[in-house]
Amino acid sequence: MSDDAPDAPDAPVPDSPVPDSPVSDSPTPRTPRAEVRERLLLAGAAVFAEQGVHEARLDEVAARAGFSKGAVYSNFSSKDDLVGQVMQRATNLVLGELRGLVRADIAAVEIGDVVRAAFGRHDQSAQFALLSEFRGYAIRHPEFLPEFVRQRRELQDGVHELVLLWFGAHPEIDPGMPLEDLTTVLVGANVGIMFDTAALPGVNPGEVVAALVEAVIRRR
Repeated sequence: MSDDAPDAPDAPVPDSPVPDSPVSDSPTPRTPRAEVRERLLLAGAAVFAEQGVHEARLDEVAARAGFSKGAVYSNFSSKDDLVGQVMQRATNLVLGELRGLVRADIAAVEIGDVVRAAFGRHDQSAQFALLSEFRGYAIRHPEFLPEFVRQRRELQDGVHELVLLWFGAHPEIDPGMPLEDLTTVLVGANVGIMFDTAALPGVNPGEVVAALVEAVIRRR
């Protein structure tokens, strides 16, 4: 540029704020690790249910969550680890909902309605699709089977604790069978109905399990 060229407008001083500027020099806030992990777990659940655990790829899980594949490996040690944590999240959600509904002070005449709500308040289709994928994956990958069994046992034990809680507060009620057996029947009935849902159109597992409870319990 020649010395005769017109002066350019003064540039703003670097350390001075620029009023009304749409551009910010501030770095983009980093997504909290807990949020990254939760989004990956949600994405994993969706992709596993849609594609199957065996067919699902980690880069697809990452993309569904809005991250690169590296985010998966930063939060989970392997695909099996991600699968196990997705299943654990689902187990925790189910037990959390049940614990929020079942209380010791619920009257015997109301327990059927509580069970009806516990097992029938949500559409379990997506949840069961995910559980089916976990079961199939555990059969084809024996190294994952102990984790699958552990979590199913955790669910059974959690339901059993609630059964003990309620019947312990109502000694006047006779369940007609050992409480451990009643727990197995309740969980098994729900899973069985969901397994055969295509052959049982219109059947609500909550209604069936509640009817079972109401038929079983009686005063001593």
